[in-house]
Amino acid sequence: MIVSTHLVANEPLHTALLDRLVQAGATGIELFCARQSFDYTNLRQRETLVSWFQGNPIPLHAIHSPMFSDDCWGRSGAPAINLAESDTRRRLAAMDEIQRALELAEHVPCRFLVQHLGVVHQEFDERAVDAAFTSLERLHVLTKPLGIGILLENLPNELSTPDRLMNFLRATHLDDLGICFDVGHANFMTPPASESATPAVLQAFDVLRARVRSVHLHDNQGPQSTGVSDLHLWPGEGTVPWRELMPVLTPAAVPRVLELHSAPATPPTWERLARTLIAMESWG
Repeated sequence: MIVSTHLVANEPLHTALLDRLVQAGATGIELFCARQSFDYTNLRQRETLVSWFQGNPIPLHAIHSPMFSDDCWGRSGAPAINLAESDTRRRLAAMDEIQRALELAEHVPCRFLVQHLGVVHQEFDERAVDAAFTSLERLHVLTKPLGIGILLENLPNELSTPDRLMNFLRATHLDDLGICFDVGHANFMTPPASESATPAVLQAFDVLRARVRSVHLHDNQGPQSTGVSDLHLWPGEGTVPWRELMPVLTPAAVPRVLELHSAPATPPTWERLARTLIAMESWG
């Protein structure tokens, strides 16, 4: 199973941390672009990571596009990186930031770029849809020569619900684009009223199934939770119905990426990661 460096996103990413992920059982890496961890503008850090990937058999499964241009999760006040931004200047600045993050992939084979469409709680607006389409056309020009596929992620906003994402892909005829199905996001987004006994997460997967190319795995307390719901808990700490979900994902044969909240880089974390990876394989 692949592991995202989101697990260590609050400290500088270095090769010893990548070694730890592999020793715990990771079969691939998804590189989460948060500048406090992987500062893609730092040439020295980028070259160090390139050297590690070139010297190890572990593949770079995906680069998760940056969400903020600062090194503190947007708390500096800098605008979020948003491809659906209607302000042209800000949207072009967002594109430039993503292009810098992709420079590592000029030297290391990478399968996917995981991309958010809009920001959290963004409302549906036709201008935002048009802006997203324009951005993705340009982004495709950057990724195609590198052999990278773009995956849009389901998010808690009105642009990126499962139905809206599928409508967007059909309407824009962006046939090369796929979906990164985020289990945690699907779990805490309130599902439409339904008489079905099928869990909401499985309903969301069914909507997106034809375009899903990768899956993010993490847990939370679901739509009934209060406050911040996107906690990226360890599987089993929330309400995701894992024993029903994993047998559905396994036949779909899509790569599964464990995307957990940032934890201390200590032996207990690596031991827990190893146990979790083994347990989740048995669930599938």
